[in-house]
Amino acid sequence: MGEPLKETRTRREGTHLLVRAGEYTCGLPLAAVRRVVRALTVHPLPGAAGELEGLAEFGGEPLPVLNLARLVNASPGANPSYPVTVVVRVGPADGREMLGLAADAALEVVHVPPDSIVAGEGGFLQGEAPLGGEVVRILNLEALGS
Repeated sequence: MGEPLKETRTRREGTHLLVRAGEYTCGLPLAAVRRVVRALTVHPLPGAAGELEGLAEFGGEPLPVLNLARLVNASPGANPSYPVTVVVRVGPADGREMLGLAADAALEVVHVPPDSIVAGEGGFLQGEAPLGGEVVRILNLEALGS
């Protein structure tokens, strides 16, 4: 009886939300995704790093919003018709923070078998995995908050 639980846990751990960020499709661990909303209005911060779009309001609180395409060094894609902000939890388990990721589109939820991921450079880019005829960049959101 322990096997179905293990299989369920493995399946949940390999579940990702696919988003379009410029020319790339990226996989965000579904367990870290809190909500996907229409692109939030962002207020730029003077002197902020290029990937920091600025601050938005989410649930009555300020939310830093990062440009996902810039984070993954993607060339700009076509003009998005329905841009989104993916609200995620980042950082290590004992100190998670909320963060917004500006993306061109939310695509679908998929299972990415852990053994199909080819290790990346470490840190934020966990690796790449073939999925449906394209290569998906799998992201490690724990590294983003550290």
